[in-house]
Amino acid sequence: MLLKLGRHPYRPAHTHMIVSAPGCETVTTHLFVNGDPYLETDAVFAVKDSLVVDFVRHEPGVALDGSTVDSQWFSVHYDFGLAPEKRNQAA
Repeated sequence: MLLKLGRHPYRPAHTHMIVSAPGCETVTTHLFVNGDPYLETDAVFAVKDSLVVDFVRHEPGVALDGSTVDSQWFSVHYDFGLAPEKRNQAA
């Protein structure tokens, strides 16, 4: 089907996560790496501008939590908004 449509099967680089907090609805989502060449042509059309973020590369050394990392690593900042948990409204 993709060949017939002249499309490729590739996904842009991304990471999946499940975010939860007491009293809130759980959200399952993903964040996409800004600058990936497949952002505009994602095979599953899942990219939203609000989910494209900068992943910051760090050299080996001390990580954000104070631990020592022996290889390159990346960090990302994103503020998740969670909706209040829905209450059962049985009559």
